[in-house]
Amino acid sequence: MHKPPLKTRSGARLQWLGETGQSDLHWLFLPGGPGLGSESLILLCNLLRLPGTSWRVDLPGDGANTTPNDYISFSHWPSALIEAVSQFKRVVLVAHSTGGMYVLSLPELEGLLQGLILLDSAPNAQWQASFEKRVHDFPIEGLDVLLEKHNHSPSNESLKRLTVASAPYLFTDKGMEKGILMLESLAYNQDACRWSQEHFDSTYEAKWIPQTIPTLILAGERDQITPLSLFAEALEFQRANIKIESIKDAGHFPWIDNPKDVAERIMQYCSWVDGSGQADGGTR
Repeated sequence: MHKPPLKTRSGARLQWLGETGQSDLHWLFLPGGPGLGSESLILLCNLLRLPGTSWRVDLPGDGANTTPNDYISFSHWPSALIEAVSQFKRVVLVAHSTGGMYVLSLPELEGLLQGLILLDSAPNAQWQASFEKRVHDFPIEGLDVLLEKHNHSPSNESLKRLTVASAPYLFTDKGMEKGILMLESLAYNQDACRWSQEHFDSTYEAKWIPQTIPTLILAGERDQITPLSLFAEALEFQRANIKIESIKDAGHFPWIDNPKDVAERIMQYCSWVDGSGQADGGTR
């Protein structure tokens, strides 16, 4: 069965993935990047049989969801994300990396969500300094040249080459081949990436902490970009309604490196968010 994409008034695109059971939950998958598009989450979505209806979300100007002016279109992501979530009554938002940071920048979302899953994200911009140190201490040969070329003449192709070359920072050795194939398959959009770099990344600070909604924060234990310690050491996120969990032997895309563990954690979350289970809170 196939359904055409749902396009909101602001230009956000929701691609239907399927329905399971009789649940009225709607699972919205928001990619990181930015610029990579929701295709980066396809392998994750394929792992799961979630109760309810699942959708991949592309903000206007992100990934393959192109517009006449992607830079300007992406600048309207706050209203576009709120509008996308507002399409349904019971929404669980699953956001990866920068996508999770966008979510924590919009306090309005708390009243619109039934639940929240953050994958390899961060509570503030401190992740940048941490990652910059990692790059300095463990450089990848030739990456600096690609970065210089991209900064001098940015394009979708140069962003793709830069991202693929950065794979050792994104995946473990076990997931490297599969991860590179995934990165090479994506539709890159450097306009979305550039807007976020110029207007969001360096000043980001979470503007809300989930107070009541079931929240699962996952990250690969070997994530070199946004390590789980960023949330685990943030006292304001130590709450009974928030679980903070590590995925063993996994990097920044943990479902690539350790799909079984990721699927188990998210499926366990399903009973919690739907009311048949309870959180134990804390970090593990």
